[in-house]
Amino acid sequence: MTILKEGGNIFKEPETGKPLTQRIAKDSVDPTISWVEKLTGLPLKDMKLGSTGIRSSSGDIDIAVDQSKNDKEEIFQKLKAWAEKTHPNDNPRQWVAKSGTNVHLRTPINGNPANGFVQTDLMFGNPQWMKFALRGMGDDTPYKGAHRMIFLASIAKAQGMMWSPTKGLVDRETKEVITTDPNEIAVKLIGTGANRANLDSVETIHKAIKGRPDYENLVADVKDNFAKQGIPMPESKNIRTGMMIAEKNIFQKAASGLVGLAKTAKAGYKAGRASPGGYKAAADAYKKAGGGKTTLGQVTGLGSKIGSKITGNKPVVKKQKDKKVSTPATHVMIKKGFTKKKIPVGSLAGFEKDGWRQIESISEGARIDHAEDLVYLQGSKGAMRALNSLRQMEQGGHRDVTIKWDGSPAIIFGRNDNGEFILTDKSGFGAKGYDGKATSGEDLQKMLMARPGASNPDAKKAQAYKNFAGRMKDIFDDYEKATPTDYRGYFKGDLLYFNKPQIQGQNYIFKPNIVEYAVDVESDLGKKIGMSKTAVVIHRQVDADGNESPLRDPEIFQGNQVLVVPPVSVETAPEVDNAQLDRLEQIIKKDASAIDSLLNADTLRSKKMTDFPKILYAYTNSKVDTGLDNLGRDFIKWLSSSKVSQVKQQKIIEYIKENMPAFSSLWEVVNGIMKVKDGIIKQLDSQGQIKARTAGKDGGEGYVLAHPGGDIKLVNRAGFSAANRAVQR
Repeated sequence: MTILKEGGNIFKEPETGKPLTQRIAKDSVDPTISWVEKLTGLPLKDMKLGSTGIRSSSGDIDIAVDQSKNDKEEIFQKLKAWAEKTHPNDNPRQWVAKSGTNVHLRTPINGNPANGFVQTDLMFGNPQWMKFALRGMGDDTPYKGAHRMIFLASIAKAQGMMWSPTKGLVDRETKEVITTDPNEIAVKLIGTGANRANLDSVETIHKAIKGRPDYENLVADVKDNFAKQGIPMPESKNIRTGMMIAEKNIFQKAASGLVGLAKTAKAGYKAGRASPGGYKAAADAYKKAGGGKTTLGQVTGLGSKIGSKITGNKPVVKKQKDKKVSTPATHVMIKKGFTKKKIPVGSLAGFEKDGWRQIESISEGARIDHAEDLVYLQGSKGAMRALNSLRQMEQGGHRDVTIKWDGSPAIIFGRNDNGEFILTDKSGFGAKGYDGKATSGEDLQKMLMARPGASNPDAKKAQAYKNFAGRMKDIFDDYEKATPTDYRGYFKGDLLYFNKPQIQGQNYIFKPNIVEYAVDVESDLGKKIGMSKTAVVIHRQVDADGNESPLRDPEIFQGNQVLVVPPVSVETAPEVDNAQLDRLEQIIKKDASAIDSLLNADTLRSKKMTDFPKILYAYTNSKVDTGLDNLGRDFIKWLSSSKVSQVKQQKIIEYIKENMPAFSSLWEVVNGIMKVKDGIIKQLDSQGQIKARTAGKDGGEGYVLAHPGGDIKLVNRAGFSAANRAVQR
């Protein structure tokens, strides 16, 4: 069973789904913990974890509990009994919950409900180790505890070791624990004379190693990771460093309007100039310059936001011509003489050198690639990206993983520049020759009934299609009511159900496509389903100018009839087969140049084989049908029966013979990544509150790992993909 936990705050209002807890100020942390101590009988004030009590405010209170002295279940039952006694009219789940190694408590701030509530997480384990491993950072640094872990992991890796927040310092070759003593870890990582204080923060770690001759090797992974996140290295002379000092609340200086913004920009510049003197010097420079409280990412739309905040009026939406839903170009159409061809946008420069010219930009939508496919799509860099993404899931990266819903059909809905509501399917929105942007339920039904499905010679299939068109008409008004009248733009998503699912046992059961989902009626998501009529999972939001992004605000939708399913995330980090990843990493490092040469775009173009990576991808997909065990070894056999022309087949065969070592290494890496990925998926499928089955077997479509370089799919191809290809959708 695929079991997951709904992301977001643990405690929410049953009717609205709004959080019942809030952030807590630093000064209120200890008084609040004192109240928890009296309730539990546990000594907790000295057991704070992460940034709790360090930063000026915290999203929750994280506290370590010694699992050798305290039983998690006993503590949970004690808190549950308190909730039942003090709040007899509430479901105890609104006050206390458990997950993994944690017990969660909805806690009155300072012990007084009038102050609101904060979520307290009692985390069972070894407190002394947890306080060191999960150390948080304060307000005087742009870095978080996760950045410290990245630094430790990079230094350990460069010296043949691994850093594990759960195990300690581990030998990369044997996987044996070297030590869990912080002082010994410091000596191993930094050198003789080092101690745990050197590992307190990103800044102290960097200071301790910056004079070493192997410095660049030690920080290689750090630099790569920080660059992808837009985070400066310590002591870097960087304007962004100055801007990162600013706090996130853009309206703290709203009264000063754009003048405040100008001050912020100036102050950020001065802070960046001062950053070589350390973060404190940058912060002091920022304050002295009178900077406002904003960040670079919040500058867009500042004027309208400030006006809205001051006046209470909603910002005026600029009306333009109705834009086509689009994504950045992924391909371009090029021409040379009378010949045209479509190529990836990244290959354009090479073709232009040979006299080709671009005549059209083509968007093929936001593509999410399988982890293993990155090898032949991006070469050695793609392979390393896949390996690092999988490896980091054991070090907190699991928090960026969400369930990939198997919804159907794909729909687009929203309002055009005139405010007219539109609901249609993907084909209808981009239709040529007819208007597929239906503005009423009747128009939508009429459009669908004009398609071949309505006149299928199979009477049962024709009736099924007729029923489908009727259901699409039926939900039109629901989605129109849910979409704010002042919104301009569109939402792209997949339907999960037309009508509220039936209850079987303790679960809502629905099957939008080939995956059957079961959601506990008492879970947070189950309660939302109970109030809804129809549900959709939204993949992309398109603004009035045609710019796409992930859904920014799920709370924008009105009423309860339409359930916009929130991201459902993974709670517990999986164990990763690091031995296998290490083996694959060695292969990649040894054969990187050969693999990249095999996939070199210029070489392939000169041989008139530019679609070689695409052919490898097509082959991999075909193997889903016949079994993946022999992946790579029967490529030539598959090629001979494929649609690839005989001339090109011969070229490919000769090319592979010339590059056989690289070709063999490529498939060894692909197979290895797939094996590690499938092991992770199996573990993720054993967590949470949502159950899924595909073709009679436990498991759903898979997961999506958010990544700055592009999201990555974690899908069991031998499971979901095979079942999906076997079904006529």
